[in-house]
Amino acid sequence: MTVGAARDIIDLLAERRSALLQLARDHGAGSVAVFGFGSALGAGSASHGALRFFSGWDGHESLSLMLVTQQGAHLLVGSPFMLPLARELQPDLAVEHVPPLDWGKALVALANGTCVATVGFGELPRELDAALTADGFVAGPSLDDAAARLRLVKDAAALGRHRDAAALCDLLFGRLGAELARRRPAWEIQLDLETEARRQGADYCRTWLTVAPAADYPRYWPAEARRVPEPGDQVLFGVALTVDGHWGHGIRMGSIGPQLEAGLSVLRPGLPLGGAEQAMEAVLAERVDAQDRPRLRRFRNGHGLGFSYEEPLTTGVFRQHFDPGAPPAAASDLALAPGMIFELHPNLFVPDLGGAALGEMVLVTPDGSECLLHHPRACQSWD
Repeated sequence: MTVGAARDIIDLLAERRSALLQLARDHGAGSVAVFGFGSALGAGSASHGALRFFSGWDGHESLSLMLVTQQGAHLLVGSPFMLPLARELQPDLAVEHVPPLDWGKALVALANGTCVATVGFGELPRELDAALTADGFVAGPSLDDAAARLRLVKDAAALGRHRDAAALCDLLFGRLGAELARRRPAWEIQLDLETEARRQGADYCRTWLTVAPAADYPRYWPAEARRVPEPGDQVLFGVALTVDGHWGHGIRMGSIGPQLEAGLSVLRPGLPLGGAEQAMEAVLAERVDAQDRPRLRRFRNGHGLGFSYEEPLTTGVFRQHFDPGAPPAAASDLALAPGMIFELHPNLFVPDLGGAALGEMVLVTPDGSECLLHHPRACQSWD
């Protein structure tokens, strides 16, 4: 990275923190604390995306906390092993190692009597939350939703990174056939492809690979992905990875075109945020009788993408169908706008018959939707 590019990133992060601090003031607070897990949890953490967006920092397997005040930004890293790297990569922040159970004392001292708004505190471990309170820290208003609105529309730099992430997804899709032909257990294929993604620039990569006579559900782990591909098997492959914290995601090898096309058709500026879910569900209702729908096994039709795998505010409008007890799709007052990115992946699994899923990274543009993945959607066959 050139000196000029590094300075541009530092300036961009400073602008984001300035906007966050203004939000805190609007809510009656004088400073704001942002908690985050590291990227090691992948899709399992929402707080990491917020911390990464406002700081650029990735604590990997460790916990981190940033406090933004009028005087500047302080980064508290929870692991002493992360301190040298944090000081090297975050010259714009005042970095120090503070064990998480001592964060309360540090926050009280650094906040200097101001009310501290919060972001990401919903993911605080219980013991840490109790320690903050015991040390006299009183959390102010949550800015989770307000801060997430700053992330809805991606700037040019972010869009470039998402395109890079999409290209890596395409790379793995293109290499899957040759890996299947080597006739190894599915988990070994996943391991090699995930390693290749890391080698080519991904800072995180997780895949699922379902290989079965009748594809049944997304299989992630070695214990459930032991099958060696055989003639006649169905194959579904999903990729989720990040490039500099920006998520890329896609699914291939099934065929479920009408639902996907319906969702793509309503991703246009000014239309309701939840329109894609409604359009895809309408296609399903037209093509599958009501008495047969309970037999289907499905996961979300889509979600927002950004610094989080399931970007806040743009994900709740898609119901998690895989969980029968999940709440219905959330209502939203937001409208689609150019620069928003979604993953649309309609899917269905029919017991003893098979499964199908297609996942597209979709950018909302002034003229409609642009698919960022280029690998063909059509079913493919391998010998």
